[in-house]
Amino acid sequence: MEHKRTDATTWDLTAQAVMPGGGIAKRPLHFIIAADGSWSMNGEKMQSLNYAIATMLFQLRGWEKSQENARVMVRAIKFDNTASWHIEQPTPVTDVKWTPLKCQPQALTHMGAAMRLMATVLTAEKLERRALRPALLLITDGISTDDFDSGLAELLATPGGQGALRIGIAIGPDARSDQLAKFSDPSISVLRADRADQITDLLVAVSIAVGQMSEVGVDRADVAAALRLQGGATTDSTYV
Repeated sequence: MEHKRTDATTWDLTAQAVMPGGGIAKRPLHFIIAADGSWSMNGEKMQSLNYAIATMLFQLRGWEKSQENARVMVRAIKFDNTASWHIEQPTPVTDVKWTPLKCQPQALTHMGAAMRLMATVLTAEKLERRALRPALLLITDGISTDDFDSGLAELLATPGGQGALRIGIAIGPDARSDQLAKFSDPSISVLRADRADQITDLLVAVSIAVGQMSEVGVDRADVAAALRLQGGATTDSTYV
């Protein structure tokens, strides 16, 4: 039986396809990470973010091996004065070797461009009919320096962007939560890592939630509530 997507926001997570010989074919779960490479991320924040992303992907590899439904396919974007692919092709999470991101001196924060780049791969023509709900992660420590709203509108105009699990992560006290709230799934809202040493724990929690929300029969409201608790538990807004 094939996966059916009835409209831009409804994703059928119950259908399964049977491979020749009787096995269950895993369905692609497209996971796109868009990470801030602006100059304000330079130093401890970027070092912590690279470590956190690598740890998150390791966690997702373990989850993928533990279940039969999904095959996690990873892409990554870096945004600074523009947005560019860090991992352009959808790559099985088991094959990803994370290459650390680097900040460009004096670079700005073009989040709108990052969302437009996401949109190019989330059209109906680019997504497999059997694909699970995509997961999109937008990570920043600041405010967009290009047209955030038009980039978001372009993303939401695609079936994959509109139907995706969208997670915005604010790093430090200067990140604009009001912008990220427009991007984020309403059930989760904006997650925050107030200190660099909290980024890894938060991204591991995100990886767990992304996996659980793709499983059949899971109470997604409970998963979202647990993730909100993890992302809202920080209180110290000073980097150490």
